[in-house]
Amino acid sequence: MRHAFSLFIKQSTLPLLGSALFGLCALPAHAVVFQAESYNSYYDTSAGNSGGKYRTDNVDIENTNDPTGGTYNVGWIEPNEWLAYSNLVIPTTGSYTIKMRVVSPAGATAAVDLNGGSIPLGDMVIPAAGNWTNWTTVTKTVNLNAGTYSLGVFSKSTGWNFNWIEVVANSTPPSNLPTAYPGYTGVYSGYTLKLDERFNSLNTAIWAKGDGAVGGESICRFQPQGVQVVNGNLELVIRNQYVAGSYSYDHKAEKGAYNYSCGELRTVPSKRIKYGRIETRMKAPARNVATGYISSLFTYKHEGSPREWEEIDVELEGGRPDKFQANLIYGVNVVDWNGTRQWGAWEHKIDIAPADQWRVYAIEWTPSAIKWYVDGVLLKTLDQNWIDCNPSCVAPQVSYTPIPDNLTELMMNFWIPNDGIQNVFGGNKYGNVYPMVTQYDWIRIYQLNTHPLTNW
Repeated sequence: MRHAFSLFIKQSTLPLLGSALFGLCALPAHAVVFQAESYNSYYDTSAGNSGGKYRTDNVDIENTNDPTGGTYNVGWIEPNEWLAYSNLVIPTTGSYTIKMRVVSPAGATAAVDLNGGSIPLGDMVIPAAGNWTNWTTVTKTVNLNAGTYSLGVFSKSTGWNFNWIEVVANSTPPSNLPTAYPGYTGVYSGYTLKLDERFNSLNTAIWAKGDGAVGGESICRFQPQGVQVVNGNLELVIRNQYVAGSYSYDHKAEKGAYNYSCGELRTVPSKRIKYGRIETRMKAPARNVATGYISSLFTYKHEGSPREWEEIDVELEGGRPDKFQANLIYGVNVVDWNGTRQWGAWEHKIDIAPADQWRVYAIEWTPSAIKWYVDGVLLKTLDQNWIDCNPSCVAPQVSYTPIPDNLTELMMNFWIPNDGIQNVFGGNKYGNVYPMVTQYDWIRIYQLNTHPLTNW
């Protein structure tokens, strides 16, 4: 069996999760129960059906003594065995509960997954019953994206029986959800919403305007007028206007004059984040009036001793109006982007078409992986095991790269590239019509519950 990760950066060297795939029919709004013995494929470590019931292959099936339903159960289960069914249809993205009816005298563990282990849903811990008759229902709440999957159960332990599995759509999500995409629930297993920013005004307890620039790559200077709230949207604006040289509090240095102003917004120092899920509904400027720009949502830290550069990005570019760029940037004691290359080039330009219409972008950041979503669809996964130079580095990487693990600012900015980089990043500015505007309808920040945000 194999993992089918959404985007491979380096082939995973982790052991494969056993593929126990329960083929299910379309899931309606109410609960649906699937009997364990009605599998389409399987792996069993012993020959023959020890229970002698229902089927004549190697899965061990017996008459069940569970009073809650079903004629048979699967028994004599050993580690690494699995059952498989196909065609699980999830009609609506949202929160679901997986329920398994099981019994084990001494206790056991099973794992539930989707698509042959490529989407692990976690372990189901089966308590010790002391006998084979005291059946119990174990549950796990998960968030499932709409789509068609295989659902699986993989045995991690010996000595347990399995009667049925149930998939239940959880309660209706809150009615006060932001405008997003069909099926959006705003509920994610393992995450808790901490900020629901609708931009009805600019909350200075959360947000601060930038006054610096993007190194030597940008030909505009971030200015207060580059950030405005209009009709419930945050707007970052680039204008063709002279900006005199002045001191930058962000850069803690004098900045020279610029011929363009632009906009940046960031969380204040007391509202830094570490791990979690970050979502925004965002729209780039129309492609017929904007051909060269970078519009973004990203985490950023470049400080400390040693001075670590840690950055996770969503970037939209005028030169690629049907794509978005998903980045991880890391470096130690480097002063510019080029210096980060020895820790790897983890930028990928991914088709989404079109970026100049409203789309919901999300970053899930955990200690072991980063995932990027657009309109609820997982488009890229970057796993720690793929970037740590084990067994070897991926050129141009020459140094171990960690998943960022420090408190960081959340930032959005909108700027135009200089002539030297515009043809490879950002796009040629020949078609820009000023003022140019990129818009953010809302931002939601969720904490990862295993790593709470204590300052929110």
